[in-house]
Amino acid sequence: MRHPLHVALPVPAAVPAPAPAPATTTAARHRKPRRPSPVRTVLAALALVPPAGRLAAGLGAASVLAATALTAVVEPAAPVAPDRVPARQGSTFAQLSGH
Repeated sequence: MRHPLHVALPVPAAVPAPAPAPATTTAARHRKPRRPSPVRTVLAALALVPPAGRLAAGLGAASVLAATALTAVVEPAAPVAPDRVPARQGSTFAQLSGH
């Protein structure tokens, strides 16, 4: 039994499918798909980030690099105070507890 609201619609004649393309050389069939280059992947990811986010990330990276360079290059301004014992290398717990 059909649904009471069923309406029969005419179906147009089937359009024949286009003929398949002739087979090319066998080497093309076995070629590996090209992987996207890492540079294009990074550029595509950067295109999704708004300009303000790119600026913030760039300034953050620049500040980290500057701090790293300053830490490596700049020497302390003053020597260790003569009334203090030079710090030994040890754990934070040992320094805090005095042991």
